[in-house]
Amino acid sequence: MTVYYAIVEGDPLDNGSDSRVIGGSDHSTIEDQHGRLRRQTHLGQEAWCGVCKSFGPILADAGIKESLRGWDERLNAFEAVSGDIVLCKCERHPRVVAVYARSCTYEDYEGGGLAVTASTRSTSAQCATYDEQFTLRDSEGRVLAEMYYTVCLANGNLVHGTTDRAGRTNRHETNDAQTVRIYLGHREEN
Repeated sequence: MTVYYAIVEGDPLDNGSDSRVIGGSDHSTIEDQHGRLRRQTHLGQEAWCGVCKSFGPILADAGIKESLRGWDERLNAFEAVSGDIVLCKCERHPRVVAVYARSCTYEDYEGGGLAVTASTRSTSAQCATYDEQFTLRDSEGRVLAEMYYTVCLANGNLVHGTTDRAGRTNRHETNDAQTVRIYLGHREEN
């Protein structure tokens, strides 16, 4: 299994010298380890290279399958992940390093795959069941407390619930890793 992490504004490049990601989406944020919301970065957004003193776009080069990257409809772009490169003026293009959004992972299980693009809390990988919990937030980063939601499981089953005061969903148990869709409100069909 290979784990990749989301890239956000402020993440460094692997060549040091005050190099960092400067681009990020205004409508997609990830909370860092200190509770600060950081703008999520997508392919094509820019980073600053302090070595060659130039800006460059972030390009896919991490080795992750495209199908595992998150897709942003508004930007028409895939999410950047740890290991992608910056096309600056340096001979060796630096790679982006995930520091601030390590709660957002993309896990490649080599036979199938699962992209988890939200901060999750899970049981040990050694367990026979999976039970993820998500925190729902609005576009401003505020938690959606006591909000009706619907989870659409990979098999098409719908599970209804209400977030708690911290905006967390209930834990929904499955027998294996799955990609799920979460909708606000109660839905009767997916």
